[in-house]
Amino acid sequence: MVETKDITANFRPNWKLTLFYLLFLPLLVGLGFWQLYRADYKQGLQDLYDQRVVAAPVSLTQLKSTEDVSYHPVKLRGQFDNQHVFLLDNRVYQGRPGYEVISSFELVPKLLLAGWGEVERIWVNRGWVPMQAERYILPTIEPIEGVREIIGQVVLPAETFVLTEVPLSGQWPEVIQRVELDRMNNRSGLLPGFPYLLRLAETDPTSFQVNWQPVNTAPQKSLGYAVQWFLMALVLTGLFIWAGFKRTDE
Repeated sequence: MVETKDITANFRPNWKLTLFYLLFLPLLVGLGFWQLYRADYKQGLQDLYDQRVVAAPVSLTQLKSTEDVSYHPVKLRGQFDNQHVFLLDNRVYQGRPGYEVISSFELVPKLLLAGWGEVERIWVNRGWVPMQAERYILPTIEPIEGVREIIGQVVLPAETFVLTEVPLSGQWPEVIQRVELDRMNNRSGLLPGFPYLLRLAETDPTSFQVNWQPVNTAPQKSLGYAVQWFLMALVLTGLFIWAGFKRTDE
C-alpha cells in the first residue's frame, strides 16, 4: 500500500502572520463587495436618468411625494430672486475650478403639492461658472428680470462630505461647500419649500455651463476597484500560504 503524505503537515505559519492574515482578509473582501454594491447602485441611477431624461417635462403638481421623482423633467413658471444666490464651491469643469450658481426661484402662482403642501419657491442650479484669478473675487451673476418659464430636472441634493464646515459670510452671493436646503432657507429668511433641487436644462437661456451627470464616477470604475480589492485578497492569501511552507522548510 502506497503511503500518502499529508501536505498540510508542513504548513506552519507563525501566530503573528496568521493574525495579520485573519485581520486583513475580511477587510479586503468586504471592500471588494462594497465596491460591487456601489457599481450596482450607480448603474441603477444611470438607468433611471437615461429613462427620464427623454421624457416630456411636466408640472410640479403631477409629481407624487410617495414616489422617487429624481430626474423627472419639469416646467416651472415664476421669477428668479436675484438677491438670494449661492455659489457651490469646488466645482470643476474641464479641469478648471469654479462654482455652480444656485438661485431661488419664486413660483407664479404658488403651487399646492400633494404630500409637500404649499410651495412658494424652489432652488435652481443654473450650472457652472469659472473662478476668478483671485479667489476672493467672486463671479458677477447678472440679474434676470420678469416672469418666465424654465425647464429642468428635479434632483435630491447630494450628500457631500466636507472636512470642515465653512461659516457663512453674511454677504451675497454666499459661498457654500454643499447643498443643504434647510440651511439655505434659514440664511435667506425663506420658508421651507420643495425638498428637491432643480437642475436647469442645457437649452434653457438662463443656464450657465451645464454638464449634468447622474453620478460623479461611472459604474465601471467601481467595478475596477472591486477587482483590485479581490486581487489584493488573493495575493495576501498566496503570500500567507507561501510564508507558512517557507517557515517549515527553514
